[in-house]
Amino acid sequence: MNLKSCHERAFIRTCNVLGLLLAGWALVSCGSSSKNIQLAQDSAGIFHAQLDTEQYSTIYGAADEKFRSASSEADFVRLLQAIHNKLGTVRESNLRNTGIAWFAGQGATVTLVYETKFSGGSGTEQFVWHIKNNEATLYGYHINSNDLIAN
Repeated sequence: MNLKSCHERAFIRTCNVLGLLLAGWALVSCGSSSKNIQLAQDSAGIFHAQLDTEQYSTIYGAADEKFRSASSEADFVRLLQAIHNKLGTVRESNLRNTGIAWFAGQGATVTLVYETKFSGGSGTEQFVWHIKNNEATLYGYHINSNDLIAN
């Protein structure tokens, strides 16, 4: 056996090991992604239940620290009150889009976009959830609704 064939075999073994490691990482990553998306979807359901029962301060209090630093509780409560008063309770919410981003040492963010029908109108909601340590905290919430701004 010559030196060249030894190096070739070592290179092939290294490539095989790296390939297995990458495949394992991909499987773990996909599993984590679907788990994080499910956690975010469950949290959106809780958000809707709390919105319907006017637990606005509870929603704000459970939100991510960065969310709370970007919006005062009074402003956020006014927004949720306007949504609830104008659009009513959630009747149906259909997931239209998902996105996930990973941040080293910070966890992940999961973005969910829903087409939501309320008892008095409809709108497109976007939730951004910060996922860390198997917990989802609200990182961002936006709603687009012509029914919300119409007289």
